[in-house]
Amino acid sequence: MKDFLKRLDLMRLALGMFIVLDSYPLGFFFKEVVKIPLPSEVFTAGFILFGMVLMVHKTFLKTFYRVNTPVFFAVMAFLGTCLLYAFMFNEVGLAERNKDMVYYAFVIGYMFLLICLPNEVAREVAFVGAMFTLVSNLALVYSLIVDPEWTIGQRAAIQYGEPGMRTGNPHVFARNAQIGIVCSLLWAYRPNQNAIFKILGIGLVIFNVIIIMLTFSKAAILATTMTAVIYMAANLHRTSPRKVMQVLISPTSLIILALPFVGFFVFISMRPDIWDIILAYGDMIYERFSENILALLGLESEAAGGAAELDVSSANRALSVDYTINVITDVPYKLLLGFGYKTFYMDVPLLEALINQGIFPFLIYAFVFYRLWKDCLTVAYRGGQNDVESLWAYCFFLFFASYLFAGRPYEMAVFHPLCLFARFVNIYYPPELAPGYTDQPPVAIDEPDTAVALQPA
Repeated sequence: MKDFLKRLDLMRLALGMFIVLDSYPLGFFFKEVVKIPLPSEVFTAGFILFGMVLMVHKTFLKTFYRVNTPVFFAVMAFLGTCLLYAFMFNEVGLAERNKDMVYYAFVIGYMFLLICLPNEVAREVAFVGAMFTLVSNLALVYSLIVDPEWTIGQRAAIQYGEPGMRTGNPHVFARNAQIGIVCSLLWAYRPNQNAIFKILGIGLVIFNVIIIMLTFSKAAILATTMTAVIYMAANLHRTSPRKVMQVLISPTSLIILALPFVGFFVFISMRPDIWDIILAYGDMIYERFSENILALLGLESEAAGGAAELDVSSANRALSVDYTINVITDVPYKLLLGFGYKTFYMDVPLLEALINQGIFPFLIYAFVFYRLWKDCLTVAYRGGQNDVESLWAYCFFLFFASYLFAGRPYEMAVFHPLCLFARFVNIYYPPELAPGYTDQPPVAIDEPDTAVALQPA
């Protein structure tokens, strides 16, 4: 009974962590589908606060756990420059400053709670993440079914706004599905996992891939493909082709791999219209990528009947790159301090950090990603020490495309994952957190403990 209660407690902590990180899909569902009568900002803040409350552990303020020191201080330094610019170099974003201060307070609070979060959460993070993302995906599917204005061919998202002018944010659902893919795989392939759970985990992976296709998110598709390549390349040195084939052709592996696909095709045979929808979205994704590639190469497109053209979002980012080049060549001195807080919306976070906040915040921001690439590749190469390190290392690869090509560098959607990477990636974990999970790296005799307890005066 004591072990069961401890597991529930760890699940509560993991659930709080996921709510703060990935609250937007369920937030849209409760606000727009369930129709909870609260302003959007108030509901979002309340939901995030609820997640933070769930993260409070009994050792809160008594024990602080190790972080990835270079990434942690770089993220906090960039956050400090955002606060400085919001008050001292702000002519455009004054109306949003109070709201931004609330968001920055959430980021600081989240980082502090993560530092107080015990590493034992690694034991339950994969299962909780798989279930949490599944609920969000089911909420999306339900909302599409009951939404009279959504039609096949539109990007999958919970719609909001006035009738006839409704819109949605498919990127948050694509990110939710990306998290779901990693959590489901980690849960399915945990050591000594039950075969039924392995089959369920693979089924969830297929479901999450379909959701990414429905959201039509180019960044998510590119990042997911890139992450799969990184995983295969990083694991080539740990096994041989012969061993891979022996594992793949074993009866147990064949059954586990085949059953989710058999179930999927049985479902498709019962509902062939679902297969037609998947094929239609696949064709649209292929056409969009092909058109953009042809446009970048300056070639003609049969679909366009002439010169290929970039889609609207890609064209806007191309303009941002051109504008940055013009600033560098014409008025480079402007980059010393930047043009000011939120002066320009570039839709390329790294460029926006350079243009709006100048060279020094830009270098800090760039260092964060340089260091995370280095640390996450280290984790991928040697194998994660436990589920929580593997999860956030691979999620960095999944989110990296959005860090380059979407949003703004000041958003909570950027800072919250950075807090998780700074807390859990490439730090020391005690071996008891990974029995049978992976080969542990050698630990020096003088290796310090993973936590520092505050002693009463």
